Amino acid sequence: MEKANVIQRVFYRSAAYLKRHSPTILTFVGAAGVVVTVVMSAKATPKAMKLLEEAEKKKGEELDKLETIRAAAPAYIPVAAIGISSLICLFGANVLNQRNQASLTAAYAMLNESYSRYRGAANTVFGDDADSKIKAEVAKETYISADGCAIYDASHDDGCEECLFYDEISDRYFQSTMASVLNAQYHLNRNFTLRGYVSLNEFYEFLGIEKVVCGEGIGWGQDLLEDGIFWIDFDNRYVKYDDGLECYIVSAIFAPTADYLT
Repeated sequence: MEKANVIQRVFYRSAAYLKRHSPTILTFVGAAGVVVTVVMSAKATPKAMKLLEEAEKKKGEELDKLETIRAAAPAYIPVAAIGISSLICLFGANVLNQRNQASLTAAYAMLNESYSRYRGAANTVFGDDADSKIKAEVAKETYISADGCAIYDASHDDGCEECLFYDEISDRYFQSTMASVLNAQYHLNRNFTLRGYVSLNEFYEFLGIEKVVCGEGIGWGQDLLEDGIFWIDFDNRYVKYDDGLECYIVSAIFAPTADYLT
């Protein structure tokens, strides 16, 4: 069983490496293909000339343009195939590189925005339980503009009733049950334990809510494992505001990072 888990981890890490470095790999493959295309073109030219001579002898007169192309095509078809494949690799690498850059930019922007809003709320909320109150204040600002909140223990909830949740990372609300949220957090951690990394969008997929643009660019991975952390803890805190609004604030104890695959 342990050997199977090791093999599975190696497989997932290899897949993650290929996914992360695919632009670089495609660039090298494309560059190598260009070189091979040049070499094969030089070798194919004598073969094409021979085919043209044979075709002219068989016809007994000079070939027209269409006949020349048809006669020489067999010699250049492999060259053309490799050349086209090389161009596809180079263009594909450029597209993937642009997507990765856009994803990372969006990821850093989202994390920076979340952190800035967290610090901004700290200026208006203070007390012995400041951290919990700050998270509640940030969630409240997204939903309504009123001030003040009270934090209560969530142990009274049986987990089967649908209620309102606020995801601190993506700054949005969603309807679910506590049982479903805990189940999503469990499956995320199961994959993290088996594979060694998980993306933010993977968590949202388990929650059954829409993925975010930068969700593949950030996640939890090697940086936590190196610190001896093998489980991603979540804080599902029940909040009730003065105006009657109730929700659960879902926050990860360890924030996702953009370098989780390295």
